[in-house]
Amino acid sequence: MKKKFFLLVALATLFSCAKEEFIANKGVQVGSVNPLESTSTKLCSQSTLISPQVDILMLWDNSSSFNFVNSATKASMTSLINSVSENFDYHILSAPLVPNTTTPLYESILVAKNNTGLNSSALGILKSKEAAVASLAFSSGPGGAEAGVDRAISVIEQNRSNGIFRTGAYTIIVVMSNEDDKSCELSTGYASCSPYDIDQQLNPKINKLLCLRGNTFVNCSGSGVTPLDSAMMRFINIAPLTACSSGLNKINQRYRKTAKALYEAEYKADQYGNKWPTSNDHLSPDITGAPDSYDLCSSRFDFNHIFDGVNTAIKQTLLKHKYDYWPVAGSTSTFDPDTIRVTRTDGKVLLNRAVDPSATNGYELLLDSGGRPASVTKNTRFYPTPGEPFTGKMIRLYGADGNDKIVYPDCLTITYDGVKSTYGYAYLKYGQPQVSTIQVFKSVNGGAYTPIPQSTTNGWDYIGLQFTSALDPNLKAVDLPPGTTSGYFIRLNGTYKFQNSTGQTTSIRVDYN
Repeated sequence: MKKKFFLLVALATLFSCAKEEFIANKGVQVGSVNPLESTSTKLCSQSTLISPQVDILMLWDNSSSFNFVNSATKASMTSLINSVSENFDYHILSAPLVPNTTTPLYESILVAKNNTGLNSSALGILKSKEAAVASLAFSSGPGGAEAGVDRAISVIEQNRSNGIFRTGAYTIIVVMSNEDDKSCELSTGYASCSPYDIDQQLNPKINKLLCLRGNTFVNCSGSGVTPLDSAMMRFINIAPLTACSSGLNKINQRYRKTAKALYEAEYKADQYGNKWPTSNDHLSPDITGAPDSYDLCSSRFDFNHIFDGVNTAIKQTLLKHKYDYWPVAGSTSTFDPDTIRVTRTDGKVLLNRAVDPSATNGYELLLDSGGRPASVTKNTRFYPTPGEPFTGKMIRLYGADGNDKIVYPDCLTITYDGVKSTYGYAYLKYGQPQVSTIQVFKSVNGGAYTPIPQSTTNGWDYIGLQFTSALDPNLKAVDLPPGTTSGYFIRLNGTYKFQNSTGQTTSIRVDYN
């Protein structure tokens, strides 16, 4: 009987235990909110946002009297390619000055930064820098007489549809010759080419070259060419400008005149009122009044530096770039617009002129209709031509060139913080709690956890099972997994709501069963 009594007592005691005493302890969850990220980006006008296109045609003298291809010129060409490869989307086409066949690309070699836009005929002659330099070789042209200006025009025209010469690019023509243009003699015979005849032959060719360039005041009606609308076109003449054995005592005049004409020809303004300025880099180291001409007979001439002038002419293009828009961040980036700081190379901090409709300096962040940073596509550069487009968050620059519109070589450093978020909930990742067991603590930067009191006004309270869509959209939840649509939450109230901030990691610890 005693045994039955004790058994009944034991069973009664067992069933009198609270149900929750048999629920496993759900434990401790800690959720941390990382510090607000600060981003600083420096961009410079000489390091263009999108590489300008530079197309170079190199016509190598392949007459029987002279050979420009040697170890020194190969080394110089390597230097040229290395120079343009740093900043430009380049195409460099090497071709014989005197064609051997009617095949447009016979013995031609192409070097390019990439193969974008090139068709099969161009890809067939595309080589690496090393292979291109190593394989430079041209068979002697028939007859030896050259018509270099015509040759330049025809090579460019024949190689536009295949993607080698591009509309809007910087176009550089380099003619290497130990003689001169002989198109007059080839047309009328050597005995009947007076200075008048030479001009009558050469001037229309120069005009045609300018029509090919585009943005010209020359009458191009009937020229038969479609303009490249080159951002800049130069004709670099490497030839005998004085008498010497290398030039076979044949002083170059016609290529010199062509180089000077293109150098000095004014550019017509485009639809935006912008134009490429007349060249002013005075690349005439050997003969006064002969810009872009280099004397093969000069004692200073060095095959190792044969293309230095080409490098200088190309680099001059960067001196002209001016900007009235500037990138801030990519299309998908988010940041706090109130934290933007724009600083120029010299330390000047540009002022935010968002509320000034008549701003004469400073900048304005482009916003959408909701007042948020807008993702737009705009040309960053307005001079010498609109270009260097960027898609993303941008600022507009106000003022004069250099104050505060950016002109080479200035840089801008743009600093901003990520978007601040206010945290007002904690997601209970272990499911439904026993409310009486909940304890909530807060820690900053790894310090000791301090308790948060239970309070609906200044502390925490349990709000149970909730759809995330029903929560305050202005408040975020600690520990909420991406894509979660519902769950159990506690709410942070009063001063216990917190924001992510620079240099501060905030952790919320919740203990519950």
